[in-house]
Amino acid sequence: MHRFSGWSAILAPRTLRGYRRFAGIAWRASPYLSLGTVMATIVAALAPLASVVVVGALVGHIPEVISSGLDSPAGRTAILLAVAATLLFAFQWGVTSVQTTAATAVGDRVDFALQRRLMAAVMSPAGISHLEDPRSLDLIEVGRSTFRGWIRPGRLGLGLSQLVNARLTLLGACVILARFSWVLALVMLVAALWAEYEAQLASRRGAEHHYGSTPLARRTSFFYDLGVTPDAAKEIRIFGLADFLVDRFSSTWRLATAETFTKDGARTRAAAILLILITLLSIALLSYDAARGRLGLTSIMVYAQAIMLTLAGVSAAAAARLDCEMALGTLDRYYQAMEVLQPAIDQHPAGGRSAEGLPEREIRFDKVSFRYPGATSDALHDLDLVVPAGQSLAIVGANGAGKTTLIKLLCRLYEPASGRITVDGASLADLDTVSWRHRIAPVFQDYVRYQLSASSNIALGFAPAQDDKDGLEAAAEEAGAAEAIGRLPRGWDTVLSAEYTDGADLSGGEWQKVALARALFALRHGASVLVLDEPTANLDARSEAKLYERFLDLTAGVTSIVVSHRFSTVRQASLIAVIHDGQVAELGSHDELLARDGHYAKMFVAQASRFDDSLVTEQGARP
Repeated sequence: MHRFSGWSAILAPRTLRGYRRFAGIAWRASPYLSLGTVMATIVAALAPLASVVVVGALVGHIPEVISSGLDSPAGRTAILLAVAATLLFAFQWGVTSVQTTAATAVGDRVDFALQRRLMAAVMSPAGISHLEDPRSLDLIEVGRSTFRGWIRPGRLGLGLSQLVNARLTLLGACVILARFSWVLALVMLVAALWAEYEAQLASRRGAEHHYGSTPLARRTSFFYDLGVTPDAAKEIRIFGLADFLVDRFSSTWRLATAETFTKDGARTRAAAILLILITLLSIALLSYDAARGRLGLTSIMVYAQAIMLTLAGVSAAAAARLDCEMALGTLDRYYQAMEVLQPAIDQHPAGGRSAEGLPEREIRFDKVSFRYPGATSDALHDLDLVVPAGQSLAIVGANGAGKTTLIKLLCRLYEPASGRITVDGASLADLDTVSWRHRIAPVFQDYVRYQLSASSNIALGFAPAQDDKDGLEAAAEEAGAAEAIGRLPRGWDTVLSAEYTDGADLSGGEWQKVALARALFALRHGASVLVLDEPTANLDARSEAKLYERFLDLTAGVTSIVVSHRFSTVRQASLIAVIHDGQVAELGSHDELLARDGHYAKMFVAQASRFDDSLVTEQGARP
């Protein structure tokens, strides 16, 4: 989990920037709803102030009503004031509900816009280097995690609305109190703002604790993760560490919590005490003037309610501040992730020549070298290889030899550090990336098991042709997946996940057939280069050999590339390239490579004899 340092810097001057960002996104997402939220917030803040005046006037008429009765002018006025107060309370409740609903709706739209932008940003770069760089991965995960908890960036809408409401109520109450004493009102306002400021600092410390930016908070998270994740499960049980971890988690949490709420506590207490003292002073002065007959009952009630509203405004602002600080924290986390992604987004591959009809002759790797970011050695070094169009090529080699790297370069998921890849003489870098990828139908080792219908799982080989039912059925039949699909509860419409009602999961072998069918469906809709990049790594050698044989039979006459670390499973390929130390060490047919008695022959015999002696004899290998 990525941890941010310097939260004090992130959670301080960035407040207005965060508000501006949020306001801009909210306005673009829904201007009318944003404007409605602002209006509802203002009205919801003014309604209590109006109630203060009306209730004060109503209470002021009570003595006269008691003496004159309800039929008197004072009684009728009191009745009207009572009705007005009731309507104001109902209106206040209604407008507050509208404010909350509108602010929440704005926040939901902001979350949607940010999530959509993050999805687009992660998928925007043509390559995948940003997804294999540890720092980028950390921050992408940070961007994703901002939408998992209850405090999302969009919650800033409700928090900000409540904060503005509380601020307006506080200011309005002080304006009312200024009619009694402008000095007292000013002192009350200053004390209230100071108390709110200290509450804001406490909110920031709470945010720091929530996001684990302090050493103790990080330590707490460490003990928790250690106890609930599978990585350490075996040692925890063998060494009997459960009680130790629970005790450490508990004690560290208590220390972290104490640190959060005692830091700078003296100032917070001082602000609270000052506000209480000024409130008591206000009430005392109000009582003194009332006792001396300087204030009527109406004025007493109005000013007393204004004092209480001042305290309520401070309390509401403090609560809203916590939500705002938490939401601002998630918003900053999101934008930090986006800033890291931006360079990758800005790297648009050059070239726009269509790859339609390619390759007709060959795909050539010419002195290609490549090194992964942060690696100390090349994955490929001066590699030369020709893939004849219309033939099958098997790429074999030990794990880590560079086989999958070669495929990633072919798919333009990475760009070569040096050398070039050409298709019929044209540089791959000059071809339109989307057009070229449309020519490739891959089945990777980590092929995706989409939690979609069986139909969609295969149709995603070429998504625009999802209505090609005949093509889907043919691809499933060719790949051997039709029988498994036929047994599903809802056939082709069954979601391939047991997590859904009427959904069903498939076995590993059945999923491999679905992935193969997806590639075959792509072949039916324009793909011309089929790739099997070790999707059968979890199968035994014989099962893998049979699947590759089926694949090569189905794709005869198509440019096909089969990748495996098992030398004994790809003998039917037209050509076999042996990758060793990032280079093509040997190239030829199965029989030619066996006859050379080189690296391929030795590894073939060694591997085949470990898996199945009969496989060696069946394939005609020399002892």
